[in-house]
Amino acid sequence: MTGKAIQAAKPSAIKQRASSFAKKLKTEYESGLHDDPTPADREATAVEVSEAMRKVDWAKVKAATAGKTADATQSVKAMAAQVDWDKVTPVAAEVSSALIAAVAAGQLPIGGVMGARVARTIMNDRGLAQQVARSLARTPSQAPPDFRPLIAGAIETTARET
Repeated sequence: MTGKAIQAAKPSAIKQRASSFAKKLKTEYESGLHDDPTPADREATAVEVSEAMRKVDWAKVKAATAGKTADATQSVKAMAAQVDWDKVTPVAAEVSSALIAAVAAGQLPIGGVMGARVARTIMNDRGLAQQVARSLARTPSQAPPDFRPLIAGAIETTARET
């Protein structure tokens, strides 16, 4: 039992799990592309994702992503590297980073229909993150905190590479 705990805490194991998590996000995003919604359906998706975000315990997300080497933190960075941040407006980046953190912290599921919707929102597919931001703006007290500082390195790296 102790051996498994030690192995799980090794940086290489954490990076491998984070990489696997990022690949799952990309798979969910790609599966969501096959379900190309109409503009009305995109609005409904934005509302659904917004509602899911309002139910997230953001204090738990912050706690899970606070460490430099925690699984959630590594997963956040791996997922953030999948986003083309040059194509994401600041308000959409705020939504995307919050979703990435919530997924990494286990507060939002990534799988099934909702997983694909969350992944598409993270990628701001067809302006979905911007639509979610508009929906969240209707109830500012329930808006998530800004997690962009947590993924700043990934944003800068991706922006420089493109």
